[in-house]
Amino acid sequence: MVFVSIFGPIMLAALLGGGTAGLLGVFIVGMRMPFIAVFSAHAALAGAVFGVLMGFPSEASAFIGALSGAVILGMLLRNRDIDPNAALGSLFSLMLGIAFLGIGLSEGPKSSMLGLLWGSLLFVTRGQLLIMAVMTVVLITFISIFRNELKALMFSRELAALIIPEWMIFILLLILSAGVITINLEIVGGLLLYSLISNPAVAAIRLARNFRTALILSSVFGAASALGGFGAAYWFDLPVGACIVLVSSLIVGISFAATRS
Repeated sequence: MVFVSIFGPIMLAALLGGGTAGLLGVFIVGMRMPFIAVFSAHAALAGAVFGVLMGFPSEASAFIGALSGAVILGMLLRNRDIDPNAALGSLFSLMLGIAFLGIGLSEGPKSSMLGLLWGSLLFVTRGQLLIMAVMTVVLITFISIFRNELKALMFSRELAALIIPEWMIFILLLILSAGVITINLEIVGGLLLYSLISNPAVAAIRLARNFRTALILSSVFGAASALGGFGAAYWFDLPVGACIVLVSSLIVGISFAATRS
């Protein structure tokens, strides 16, 4: 009972956070835009840093930062002549500069801001767990409603625009990405979050034979990465975020070994 009371919330956060990150990763990797994870993480980081500077809660300001970045990116990519990865690279540089400018402007200890770079699963709160649960339900509902539209979007944005409201679906996906990335920011950290989103999806797409299986496998791999990383960190007394990334990388390695012809 003591173990459950102490580590139960942490393990639940790992399941919810890792599962949603893996689920989201299928679409990000499928659209060949994995850099969205890095960009959104640093947009959230920039929002959190300036939120702390102004005395606002870091979680709320991180979401505002990520949401603002998602809207800006969506508006830019409404013009399909713009290369998505080029836009992401430029916006990522902007958000990174804003984040470190805020860190440089802060006076006194910077540990709370720098902690967002690395994250910590060990200090998850009940409020964060509730937000994670809500975000999980929202993401699953969104995927269920727009399943066919998302598949078309992953195949080709140009062709999808001929048959569906492509830009609306795309901007909604970006907004959900901002939410998922924000709730994982304090768990894995802005510098490592890319791996938790991309690695489970890469492994799942490698192993799956259909879209539904890829979604399930990626979610399972994401949760396994977070849980396994926490277990390894606890057992060997290592940083949690780094262990989560290493476990997710191990899963990718196993998937390539298993499917090697």
